[in-house]
Amino acid sequence: MIIFIATTANNAVAADLADPEELENFLDGQMAAHRDEFKFVGATLSIVKDGEVLLEKGYGYSDPEQRIPVDPKRTLFRPGSASKLFTWTAVMQLVEQGKIDLHTDVNKYLDFEIPAQVLQSGREPQPITMAHLMTHTPGFEDQGKDLFLLEKDKMQALGDYLKNYLPARVFPPGAVMAYSNYGSALAGYIVERVSGQPFEAYVEQHIFSPLGMKNSTFRQPPAELNAELAQAYSFVGGEYHEGSFEYLQARPAGSLSSTASDMARFMIAHLGEGSYDGTRILAAETAREMHRQQFTHHPILDGMTYGFIESTYNGRRTITHGGDTLLFHSGLFLLPEEELGLFVSYSGGSFLARERLFQAFMDRYYPKESLPEIQQAGDAQERAYQYLGEYHPNRRNFTSEEKILSLMQAVQVGLTDDGYLLVPNFVVPAQFVELEPGVYTNRITEGTRLLRTLVFETDKAGRTMLYPDGPMTYTKAPWYSTGSFNGLLIGLSLLVLLGSTTGWIAAFVLRLFRRQKTQSPRAAIAARWVASIYTLLAFVFLVGMASVVGQIDPAFGVPRIFFEDPPGIDVLMALPLLMAFAGTAVVIFAVFAWWKGLWHRGARIHYTFVGAAALAFLWFMYFWNLL
Repeated sequence: MIIFIATTANNAVAADLADPEELENFLDGQMAAHRDEFKFVGATLSIVKDGEVLLEKGYGYSDPEQRIPVDPKRTLFRPGSASKLFTWTAVMQLVEQGKIDLHTDVNKYLDFEIPAQVLQSGREPQPITMAHLMTHTPGFEDQGKDLFLLEKDKMQALGDYLKNYLPARVFPPGAVMAYSNYGSALAGYIVERVSGQPFEAYVEQHIFSPLGMKNSTFRQPPAELNAELAQAYSFVGGEYHEGSFEYLQARPAGSLSSTASDMARFMIAHLGEGSYDGTRILAAETAREMHRQQFTHHPILDGMTYGFIESTYNGRRTITHGGDTLLFHSGLFLLPEEELGLFVSYSGGSFLARERLFQAFMDRYYPKESLPEIQQAGDAQERAYQYLGEYHPNRRNFTSEEKILSLMQAVQVGLTDDGYLLVPNFVVPAQFVELEPGVYTNRITEGTRLLRTLVFETDKAGRTMLYPDGPMTYTKAPWYSTGSFNGLLIGLSLLVLLGSTTGWIAAFVLRLFRRQKTQSPRAAIAARWVASIYTLLAFVFLVGMASVVGQIDPAFGVPRIFFEDPPGIDVLMALPLLMAFAGTAVVIFAVFAWWKGLWHRGARIHYTFVGAAALAFLWFMYFWNLL
């Protein structure tokens, strides 16, 4: 139950979008503020309406060293995942021709087989279809290994990459939205297989050429356009760091290089239901079907079309797609009912910049009417307790050592003193008010809201699911996989192991100094030495992993292991196996100590704690796929 309290209307008056000078001045002010806040080097944008370009403009430099300014018609930026919209458009072209069926098992189109096994389902396995790929519901786990490369000669052919990096299926298809680069790349490979053309060539012939997008390519790097690529920099530690070209192995998922001018043509084509300047890339009916909502977890939530992500800005339905490489941050926003589109791409900066820009644009030209303040029912706080806890993204890894990254991506759902849910909103925690049991809305009604609506549901396996708007969804973590439990477990285990080993070594050195002989049986001595070896291995492993993860590339802002394995990584990853043998021996010695009466009772209890600590550490590594 919700209660509305009337507020005085304070509706903003929309600015005149038809005034080009006013529009340009407004955007100039926004971009100047973004340059100061987000430290981008260059940016490019285009705005279209009613089939015409309202504005194309570049900001900053494509090459700051040479002082070459960004040209919206010539300077190429990397739109990242906004590239997927071209992949989905290509798919719909082939659907239109009857060459792809959206609801047929995708294995029909592949030269390798996606297995039927689904890890997190007791149901009879269902096939993955193109519709699942287009709505990010195929159920694949996420994986980042070798997605980006810095050396072209390490790139694999698209088909080889998809075969060699096939992820596990972790959710039944059509059940959970979990954003998937692999699924998008798989769709691009199906375009390649069905059309008989390399994916890059297909898009050039059937999308770029008809639309006159002469400065766009999926090729890496674009040989004939290489000189026009914006040079990307990141701002770290108070200074700019130059990055190199990012090679993406999952090409259809994000390898596009394009200009703001070319992206304007693409936006006009979609806003025109597949038509641009008399040239049609999709039938109107096909375009309308592509733009229609195809999946959502709840009627109140924005969901997925066939490829576009639904969003709501100032009460208006928007179909969008953001895009982030490690160095570029982009966004494409379409308001179909207004026949309006905005594209922006930043070299450097932050993904927040695109959201801030579009929200500011909407506030100025399509302001939201003031709404009454929502006051939740008095018993809402009692219902909210069941949703508190740690949630892990469903877009995560389950089967490799990347699984542990879910701890870094966790979302903590808390509760304020006055009974509102408290959920991180990327910048500051946001408060959510209950609309109905399990459904919450952001109390912030103005400004940038990356989270608008939340829905909590219990799935068939009894897990609490958190569904925001869009394709990023979460599962409530069981107590044993939370960051707090695992941090406490490792902390206590290390305290016991290091404390015990330090004490034993100190006692050994003291006996040597005093020239005393130990009175302990050989088995007891061996037990302590085995535990000490285990502790040493654990310590070296943790220090080694911290060193590897701590080697951050200053330009890309991620550990260097993201791009290539550092020297000695094979030796480091072999240590857990040695620890397994040593840890097993420690546990056996603990049992043996009680069986044979080694030491006095206090020492046996102490060694039992050592064995428990060793076992806990091994469980941690096994659970997170480090063993």
